[in-house]
Amino acid sequence: MRTFFISVLILIPSVILAQSNVKFIADGFDDNRNNWGLNDTKDYRFQIADGHLAVDAYSVAVHTFQDINATRENSYAINARMIFLNGTSEGWMGVRFNMSEDATRYLTFSYNNAQGFLVSNHAGKKHEVLRESKSTVVKPYDYNTLTIVKKDNSYQFLINDKQVFKDDIKSFYGSYAGLYVSSNMSVKIDEFQVYDLRRGKQKIISSQVSMAKASDKDIREIIEQQSTMSDDFRGFYQSFFKAAFPYDYSTVVQYAKNINHVPFVRKTFFEYDLSTMRYHNVNALTILSVCQGGYTFLVAEEYSHDTHQDVTKFVIVAYDNQGKLLGRKDVGSFVTENGKYYQTLNFRVSQSGSAIMFNVEETYFNGNVNKKLVSFNGDICNLNSY
Repeated sequence: MRTFFISVLILIPSVILAQSNVKFIADGFDDNRNNWGLNDTKDYRFQIADGHLAVDAYSVAVHTFQDINATRENSYAINARMIFLNGTSEGWMGVRFNMSEDATRYLTFSYNNAQGFLVSNHAGKKHEVLRESKSTVVKPYDYNTLTIVKKDNSYQFLINDKQVFKDDIKSFYGSYAGLYVSSNMSVKIDEFQVYDLRRGKQKIISSQVSMAKASDKDIREIIEQQSTMSDDFRGFYQSFFKAAFPYDYSTVVQYAKNINHVPFVRKTFFEYDLSTMRYHNVNALTILSVCQGGYTFLVAEEYSHDTHQDVTKFVIVAYDNQGKLLGRKDVGSFVTENGKYYQTLNFRVSQSGSAIMFNVEETYFNGNVNKKLVSFNGDICNLNSY
């Protein structure tokens, strides 16, 4: 086995003897017969567990691949079935194909839990997005299948057997194909197949039996990391909903939920002297990210320190699984004075890689507008990183 290091991407190929035809694979991951390069380091881990290839990409993006002995002229299909378990909830996971032997050039078909999918072409330092969009055929936080059907230079891309993209692609860098996971993610792959279009996919029995051993409750607990949550923090966490990026103020404000009664809120948001306030309300809005050892949330606090001014402040807060505050960052505020608006607020939330960004506009009573960008690294719960 050879291991290549390029920037922060770790490459783990498996050496397969060259054959005259496409190497068809039907792997249910009940063992490592296809030599996926299992390894366990401080940065990543690959292991076979419960009929899955389990991938933990702690601090780097990783991929593992096989030489399927394909040529530009061959027609075949690649299929993979996988599920997100933990980490950056909207990071990418998927299949790489047409890869060069040195793993510097390849194409990628991936998806995320925000129902996004991406087809991209990597030629060394050159990166081209062939298609990026969203589709309701993606099942967030559930098993999804990705299929690439190649007929000469024509490629079909399917998610859960529904076509989401089709294109003629001339880039063919080599005969390697495999699996890809973004950094700070844990993913399980249930099966990986390279199959003959005339014969179709093989039925993999043992892997499906292993999958059936896990109940829906088990999967949900893994996804939400609730096994390590403190009881009071779990009540806080479950008050928030998850919105797919991008979205704006008008999307989230309708879901605002008063959580003054939640014990965790009583301990953390009401710990200071309330005698100086006429009122104080805390409202749950959205979970922004699942990060290393915790979560980030968008919260709206309503309060008044005097009889003239009322404030609704939007803040980003980060906590670990036990409810320890990791950071706090202000987004902006609505302010009224004597019942009239002194300051109004609008924002749009988007994500680019690990960065979560709030494009904010605060408009004052005199017509002045303050535009600002509030951003942070959603992967590491570091609200001071941008």
